[in-house]
Amino acid sequence: MLLIERVPNEQLYLLIIMIISFILISHSIKNRPNLIKSIVLAHIKKTDFKFVLNNIQDRTTSILFLNSIFLQALAICFFFEEKNFSSSQIIIALISAVIIKRALIKISGKIFQKKKLSEIYLTSFTVMAIQIGWASAVFSFYKIIYHNSTNQNLFNYITTIFFIIVVFYLLSRFIILLTAAKKEEVSFLHIIFYLCTLEILPLALILIFISR
Repeated sequence: MLLIERVPNEQLYLLIIMIISFILISHSIKNRPNLIKSIVLAHIKKTDFKFVLNNIQDRTTSILFLNSIFLQALAICFFFEEKNFSSSQIIIALISAVIIKRALIKISGKIFQKKKLSEIYLTSFTVMAIQIGWASAVFSFYKIIYHNSTNQNLFNYITTIFFIIVVFYLLSRFIILLTAAKKEEVSFLHIIFYLCTLEILPLALILIFISR
């Protein structure tokens, strides 16, 4: 049996941070179980999406959103760990991208005078960020626990599966948003503007950045 001695290092501190994130999520589950259930099912059931939409300004929703953004940043840091990217730069870049995207969604709603659709987009983005954050937590937790003993091939396999799931999720979300836009009789100009600037462009930049 192979015994591995673990020495306190930055991985231990990252694990502590992960545990704090899990405590926040557990606290939210205990106090707002209906909201958590609705967030999980928001892109599947209209009633749950509407519930999240009505509670988008809730403090619990905001906490879960910020916590999930952090979990995503942590996962990205692990992904680029071998490429020697600065963790602080990755976190700042992700937070900046989130702030810009939220602002653009609100601005597009005012420009095209589609406040309701803008709120739907913003809710969908919030739900997406929370769900992907939770999924990335599993990825980060595995990387932290098995940091020194991770088989690189296995890690690459897990990473590939994770990204395939995320891409499939994003494509499903595109269809849902397009359906919502069609019901609101939104012009193709608005749809193209939204997809190109807020969905396709960021994804393309991420793929280009990863492939470098």
